[in-house]
Amino acid sequence: GAIEGNGYTTVVLPHGIRKLSKVQMRALLPHIEAGKVLLLSQFHPDAPWLVSRAMDRNMVVTGLAQTVIVAESDSKGGTWEGANGALKQGKRVYVRDATEKETLPGNRLLLEKGAKSLKEPVENITDMLSPLLQEGQTLHVRQSSMTEPPSQLSLLALPYE
Repeated sequence: GAIEGNGYTTVVLPHGIRKLSKVQMRALLPHIEAGKVLLLSQFHPDAPWLVSRAMDRNMVVTGLAQTVIVAESDSKGGTWEGANGALKQGKRVYVRDATEKETLPGNRLLLEKGAKSLKEPVENITDMLSPLLQEGQTLHVRQSSMTEPPSQLSLLALPYE
């Protein structure tokens, strides 16, 4: 979505960067060269995909996120671990809170652990997301005024002026 909307995004790989397929790399390369996509892997460039690496990668994904929204989670697995990691990191975590009958056990447990309820149907998602949208707009304006695209992620993390 960020690529299609001419935005900026970070792709966090659950494997080494050289394990990206040629088709995937060919699709991403123009966006990387334009400074719109950061391709990131914490693993050796030739490391293959493993469940454990995907789980480790989740901590990086939630660490980079401002907010985590959980649609469905059981009380184990990648979504559960990622959401718990986000809560430990102090991130805003929203969990879909449908009727008691429909809600998976992980969703209920995450709500008990401090995640915020995202009731269905969402009546005014703008109220929930407006601070994030404002932060995103500020960052977009700041990035748009740069003569060169940022060459380091740390440049994107500078405090707003």
